[in-house]
Amino acid sequence: MSPVVYRDDDSLAWGTLLLVLIVVLVVVLVGYFAWYQPTYVERNVVIETPSVGTPGAPGPPGPAGPAGPAGPAGPAAPAAPAAPATPSPPAPPATPAPPAGDRGGGATGTTASTGAATGPAEGVGGSNP
Repeated sequence: MSPVVYRDDDSLAWGTLLLVLIVVLVVVLVGYFAWYQPTYVERNVVIETPSVGTPGAPGPPGPAGPAGPAGPAGPAAPAAPAAPATPSPPAPPATPAPPAGDRGGGATGTTASTGAATGPAEGVGGSNP
């Protein structure tokens, strides 16, 4: 007789066996990566620079090289400076402002209900007393 490999009798044995195998697989994988650590590579790189003595005094300069080709012509020189400007004649003197009583009546320099000034602006038409 051959042994029975699978029985369909609603047994929990297959589920338990599968769970145990998964746990064992996880433990083996964790142990492998924790113990062996395949991603960790130890590299000891030592860079040694050769010891060179201090350089001596510089030697004499070499001979001058041959002259190079002529370059393109540059832009034309600027024109001669212009003559200095002559000053304009002085402006005629301003006419004095009329006296305060000759402005046509009413209060001067007060504000109306809108807040705008009703008198002449300061500095317009001569000097303000």
